[in-house]
Amino acid sequence: MANPAEPTVADPLAELYDWVKRREAAGVFRIIAGRADEALGFLQIADIHRKNRLGWLGIALLPEARGAGNGRAALAEAEALAFSDTGLRKLILIVRADNGPAIALYDSANWRKVGHLEAQYDDGRVLHDALVFEKLLGKL
Repeated sequence: MANPAEPTVADPLAELYDWVKRREAAGVFRIIAGRADEALGFLQIADIHRKNRLGWLGIALLPEARGAGNGRAALAEAEALAFSDTGLRKLILIVRADNGPAIALYDSANWRKVGHLEAQYDDGRVLHDALVFEKLLGKL
């Protein structure tokens, strides 16, 4: 089954803390907060390859947090964290091919499209293609 039913969670807050701990253990993880310290989303750099100094970036924003510069700020923060704090020379990311605003953001921030993945994401109804982007970080 591609998308099994979501399991019932006995303690959602404990599950959330466990989820955050797993993300932090995998690499860099930050909550994206708004001006009133409300959570708007998160960024993570995972699958860090120390020898080659690269990692995979993920940014997720709540729908109401999009279009207000939060993605651009999160992307800049991720690049700075990866280069200055983590010593990475390159970030890679995958984005759904129909996510026009995110693709425009990556293009405007000098990310380079390096691939197209067919049927990469399954939302339970439709398979979605994805694009692969990379950025060399020594040129911030």
